Amino acid sequence: MYLQQLLNGIAYEAVGNGNPDISALSCDTSTVKQNCLFFCLKGNKYDGHNFFRKAIGDGAAAIVCDRKLDTQALQIIVGDVRSAMSVAAKNFYDNCVDKLKIVSIVGTNGKTSTSYILDGILSRAGYKTAVIGTNGIFFNGQRHSVGLTTPDPIELHYWFKQMYLNKIDVVIMEASAHAIALRKLDGVRSDVAIFTNFSQDHLDFFHTMEEYARAKTSFFVGKFVRNVVTNADDELGKNLATDLPRVTYSIKSNADIMACNVKVGKEGCSYALNAFGQEALVTTKLAGEFNVYNTLAALSCALLLGVDVDTAVAAVKDVSGVNGRNETIIRSDGARIVVDFAHTPDGIKNILSFLKKTAEGNLIVVFGCGGNRDKFKRPLIAETVSAYADFAVLTNDNPRYEDPRAIARDVYERLSCKYKVVLNRSQATEYALSIATGRDTVAILGKGAEEYQEIRGKKFPYSDVDVVRNLLRIE
Repeated sequence: MYLQQLLNGIAYEAVGNGNPDISALSCDTSTVKQNCLFFCLKGNKYDGHNFFRKAIGDGAAAIVCDRKLDTQALQIIVGDVRSAMSVAAKNFYDNCVDKLKIVSIVGTNGKTSTSYILDGILSRAGYKTAVIGTNGIFFNGQRHSVGLTTPDPIELHYWFKQMYLNKIDVVIMEASAHAIALRKLDGVRSDVAIFTNFSQDHLDFFHTMEEYARAKTSFFVGKFVRNVVTNADDELGKNLATDLPRVTYSIKSNADIMACNVKVGKEGCSYALNAFGQEALVTTKLAGEFNVYNTLAALSCALLLGVDVDTAVAAVKDVSGVNGRNETIIRSDGARIVVDFAHTPDGIKNILSFLKKTAEGNLIVVFGCGGNRDKFKRPLIAETVSAYADFAVLTNDNPRYEDPRAIARDVYERLSCKYKVVLNRSQATEYALSIATGRDTVAILGKGAEEYQEIRGKKFPYSDVDVVRNLLRIE
């Protein structure tokens, strides 16, 4: 595709002449190809502007930058390189995202579960769907691994094109706060955006809760969204996007779509659904009040898209589980082992309050905190675990470049329940299972369906579910 076609919709100043035929897009010198367009991105550690000479030497036909560089090569100077990369990626992949119906899900917790539930509803209603999120990219019965909840724009628009070529009708996409703040979604307009909830996370990046909130709310404007589905029980959600067409859902207050007479049990939930005056009984195998909210969010979106109530409710009943979210394995003696992705104070409170309420014996919690991330939530996580656990096993999560012992110290100084530190995660899981009786519940938190552990810049194969199955000798 010729450069001028790629730059359609981008305000720029060209320094140099030419309109080269661009063969690829890159923002990483390790992926530069002959005749590619290279974007000089600024990150926390590196500035792509410092590597433009290598990109040119390796074959880049032009450079996108935010200031004039000392080179004779063709330069495209823009106000925001990240935004320009998003729009250029959309153009490079034939604007296929505009030919798809997009549902984006924004929120601190519940995005993945809501995407699974909505996928089940829309599939039952006859839509051909795709899902992009924390657990990967799914369509046509296949799973493709991704490194981020919301892939970077070049990869994201590549997948949009593949989905269009495979005749996908609706793409359900988790939209992370990082993706919004880093302009990954510029050029993408969602037919529906769902807001699930807001609580503390990612303060290593956003620094304050106010900045984190602004990132999320900045997405809910006409530039990015046509219709909004929002949680009226969330303080941020109830006042969100009042100038856009929106549907509200709630358990506790008046809303367009409500769950009444909610019953939460060990094996699932049920409630009376009132949706714009239509009534139905919802039953789901997904347990915990948090899953009442997740099903409400998915149902609200589905009804907004035109799915009839009976079809939507029947589909919710058939959703049996979400990988890495309250994923439960029962040991032969009756002990309940639960693997869950909860890694924020609010997420941990949600899962542990449910497990404590439904536990027959002790609640044993295996958990850790990620390295090089929001350190402010470590004491809050410790306090939350202490409020519910009869015993805690403190271990590694993804330590990244931090000393695991220092991470553990930040946590155990605020633990008030009985605990043991076992930094090897598989050994911590084995220890927790060894002390659990047949009436106990073991919660293994933080990683969910992740298939790796990140240590010193490398991702080593690791799965909490696989470790449990191997320890229990389950095929």
